Amino acid sequence: MKRDTLCIPCTVRAAYDIAVRATDKIELREKALGEVLEWLSRNQSNSNLTPNLLHTNAFRIVTRVTGNRDPFRTLKRESNKLALNLTPILREEFEKRESTEGFRFIVLATICGNAIDFEVEGYEVTLDNLASQLKTCLSRSSLNIDDTDKLLDLLPKIEKILYLLDNSGEIVFDKFFMEIITERYPVKIYAAVKSGPVLNDATLEDVEQVKLSEVAEIITTGSDSVGIVLEECSKEFLQKLKEVDLIIAKGQGNYESITEIEYIINKPITYILKAKCKVVAEHLKTPKDSHIVKLAKPT
Repeated sequence: MKRDTLCIPCTVRAAYDIAVRATDKIELREKALGEVLEWLSRNQSNSNLTPNLLHTNAFRIVTRVTGNRDPFRTLKRESNKLALNLTPILREEFEKRESTEGFRFIVLATICGNAIDFEVEGYEVTLDNLASQLKTCLSRSSLNIDDTDKLLDLLPKIEKILYLLDNSGEIVFDKFFMEIITERYPVKIYAAVKSGPVLNDATLEDVEQVKLSEVAEIITTGSDSVGIVLEECSKEFLQKLKEVDLIIAKGQGNYESITEIEYIINKPITYILKAKCKVVAEHLKTPKDSHIVKLAKPT
């Protein structure tokens, strides 16, 4: 997915928020923002910079200048705790539904979990209102793009899944989704996290907190970028990318990056996300805040 002009002010706003979380020192915040603006100016004509790369570089600049490598660490821990408290509600609601509708409900739940995102332009969530937002989403939402049936048709035919995780907090819902998949189908799931902190994306520390290894083999991408940047990924991750039969890509960052390299990956990819920004929604040809399950197959 190519960047839009709107991605520039979004990146600047994100840089400011990261800087505020990273340090109380005004001079460091302003120095970090200045370097982000300078980097954006130097790279404004680079059409290869996808939205996820803009935020990745802003994060790297701010954390380097401030010396705070993981400004979202506390938020990530608290997001996981809040989401874990909602797991009993999730299971109770799932068990009320028939097989196909139960599966669709769990997919939707992972998207409701994708609401835990602190760095999207025009989209606000706080820890104080997170639990109520998630419960409302589970009770009132539906899928705007719904390829769930296509995913269900595909699952009996595959052996290995690469599940690309997104944010902390939502990984609790991802874990429950993976549990349902492995209960129903004899598949092996590899769950990939970032190799280092970037925004509130999940790392090894986060998946350990929610015990995700109970349902999947945990691997890292080899990179600390938002989304997937093949040039930065480890050989081990790239090998898994070749071995698996299906990729499940959670969140906007993965959508922004992988849509540009689908032809390289050349295998079925299921995007699961909430279209939280105008640019992503327009790319999907759907209203902003839509819930998406979209299966892309090799052509």
